[in-house]
Amino acid sequence: METFLRPVDTVTTFIGRAAGQLYFMLACITFYEVVMRYVFHAPTMWAFEVVMVLCATAWMMSVGYVTQQKGHIAITIVYVLSPAPVQWWLDTFSNVVGVLALGTLAYAAWPMMVEAYRLHELAGTAFNSPEPMIAKTILFLGAAIYVVQLLVNTARHLKTYGHWK
Repeated sequence: METFLRPVDTVTTFIGRAAGQLYFMLACITFYEVVMRYVFHAPTMWAFEVVMVLCATAWMMSVGYVTQQKGHIAITIVYVLSPAPVQWWLDTFSNVVGVLALGTLAYAAWPMMVEAYRLHELAGTAFNSPEPMIAKTILFLGAAIYVVQLLVNTARHLKTYGHWK
């Protein structure tokens, strides 16, 4: 089973770390826009839309990696105070709910993405970028990566059944 699970982790890690580099680009573009707007009084038409697409991309493409690393923000007081068997069942429950919720999101995002490409949907702003097509694609891909990583995490978790004794 690890022969399937390990490559998923590798791909998720690569995508997540690559997406993390987009935050540096966001900072550079935002800095450029601030300088152009407030120093040279020449704001750009494109910076806001590019920053929005890069931010959405960085966030959605990193969720699989965050999930793999178990790095999500959580309120853990009930979890920490619970005995190990209850913690195992809470983890199982959260994984199953996550797979169902993100699977539903990916399923719902697919037709929106296809329709955006079919209509060649553009932002409708002065820059008129293909932001809707990019954002809808990233939403689908991010949700799909998230689901696959959750399935991997769930498979590993289920192998630990009874190990709390």
